[in-house]
Amino acid sequence: MRTLLFSLLSLLSLAISAQGDPAATEEQYESSYEWRVRQERLFEVYIPKDLGEVFNQLNQLSETSGRENFRRLSEQEAATKPFFGLGRWMSHNWGFYGGSRLTAYLNQLNLYHPDDMTRFLLVMYHRHLNKKNLDPRPVVEGLLKLRREQEQQRILEGGEIIHQESRILDSIPGGN
Repeated sequence: MRTLLFSLLSLLSLAISAQGDPAATEEQYESSYEWRVRQERLFEVYIPKDLGEVFNQLNQLSETSGRENFRRLSEQEAATKPFFGLGRWMSHNWGFYGGSRLTAYLNQLNLYHPDDMTRFLLVMYHRHLNKKNLDPRPVVEGLLKLRREQEQQRILEGGEIIHQESRILDSIPGGN
């Protein structure tokens, strides 16, 4: 019994020390973020600094046939179909969650959510391949509008019903 109690106390102290001081953890995160956004490479992967470099990297990393198949997709398909393949690769390798010089660039465009960053780059690369307008503003505005709508829907779904009324109709007016 004594050994069990000692083991439980040891585990509890390890858990508490692993959490650490929240202020120190926040400082560590900020310090790590500041370092990451200055790096040209993270984990031996080149991090583009802007859209032009994103296009160059995607061209280098993909085969001609893959680019052609992607180019033929509709814009909506380009934003969604490769999201869990190429999109996840970009998000993970280009540091969308921990920060990178590319996320700092995307933050300047008002994109902060990693999924929005991914969809933005997929759409813009699709437009680049199709020689369409590369003005980022309409794409960003569309993504932000969609993000607000999704947030509003999430709030509505999580809401509490205060009162619900139901009526039983005895007869339908003008009916038999």
